[in-house]
Amino acid sequence: MANKTIEINTHMAEGWKVSAQVREHQLVIDQPSGGNEGANPLETFIFSLAGCISTIAKMVAREQQIDLRVFDVAMKAQLNTAGLLGKPSADPVGFKAIDFVVTMDAMIDDIQLTHIQKMTFLDTVCHRCPVHENLLKPTLVEHGVA
Repeated sequence: MANKTIEINTHMAEGWKVSAQVREHQLVIDQPSGGNEGANPLETFIFSLAGCISTIAKMVAREQQIDLRVFDVAMKAQLNTAGLLGKPSADPVGFKAIDFVVTMDAMIDDIQLTHIQKMTFLDTVCHRCPVHENLLKPTLVEHGVA
């Protein structure tokens, strides 16, 4: 199995702003009630899922020689805010449900993919998407203080 390590170091700035240098990109996470300089962590998480699915779709389309003309992902996530606000909750802290629908225009040999072919394609994409799979199967996360 090929392993790749991804390292990110963040910095808490003024207000609610958190920044990170990721390769040559400066990323910012913020809150609307703060400086509103970026999406909040939960929005960023959902965007990461949609972005990963879209990227993997392009890879799978190339491998399967599919002309992927449109691949738009509409995400909707239901969040349990009680736990993150320190209130008691029977539900786990975080998202209760994440639903998404893909609008896809895809062809093979100038023939439009059928609904079943699109669903098979999307199933393959989701199975290969690391963010999607991490949501379905628990990943060990350890924490500590330096």
